[in-house]
Amino acid sequence: MAAMPPLPVFRPPALDACGTPPLPAAPLGAIDWRALRGPLLVALPGAGCSPAVFGGLYAPGWTVQPVDWAEPPHSPHSCDPREVARRLADALRSRVQEGDAGPVVLLGYSVGGVLALLTALQPGMPVAGVVAGNTGAHSSRHGDPGFARRVREHWSAQARQDFLRTCFAHAPPAPLFAQLCAYLEHLPPAALLQSIEGLRAVDLRPLLPALQCPVLVVHGEQDTRRSVADARELAACLPSAQLRLLPGGHTPMVDCLPHYLQALHPFLAALTGPPARA
Repeated sequence: MAAMPPLPVFRPPALDACGTPPLPAAPLGAIDWRALRGPLLVALPGAGCSPAVFGGLYAPGWTVQPVDWAEPPHSPHSCDPREVARRLADALRSRVQEGDAGPVVLLGYSVGGVLALLTALQPGMPVAGVVAGNTGAHSSRHGDPGFARRVREHWSAQARQDFLRTCFAHAPPAPLFAQLCAYLEHLPPAALLQSIEGLRAVDLRPLLPALQCPVLVVHGEQDTRRSVADARELAACLPSAQLRLLPGGHTPMVDCLPHYLQALHPFLAALTGPPARA
């Protein structure tokens, strides 16, 4: 498959004086994690979605690093969530264990939320916290049970656009939607199927009680792909979880960015504590 052409640039609203835009999204193996000092927020998109959805994400005092874990057009590694989580943990472990480098928080939504939880559950991964959005502890109630079949049998341009539209409560900015369409066009269907079918095989319920770090569960109430019941169940499975329902859909960091940040920022601030006094 040919290399991806230059994509339209999605420019989110201007940040306030305390905000720093995310670093450019990069493949997992291309990021020098040890060079990212200070509080680090690792952002993981859902299956089939470009990391461009994190264009408006910021947190005062934190570096935001979006990760393109699917890596189109070639997708050289397995996209099964369990394999992605192992690769991410192997890449991040030394950075997470370096106590004076700053806390690390894993943030994801949809499949990316499961990736964040699975990665935090890997051995030797004392992350400071996890933010899991619009996902669940399992997929038995997933709102799109025919997704894998459509990808296998008729993954046309129209089918791809229809899928992307279900990820939002209302139409996203046109430049962002164009970028999402181009990303999904270049993602091999086999890689997407690995993510979808791998997710269906994951049941986190027996594992989550072992996750001792704080977890923020955020969920767009208008999501048609994952229900509020999924979010409530996920939070109930965790020893230390907060649940925040937001007025958006499956991708609330786009649908209702101000509300998303209002939930995220206090959670992160509590992990770093007050600044030390001279």
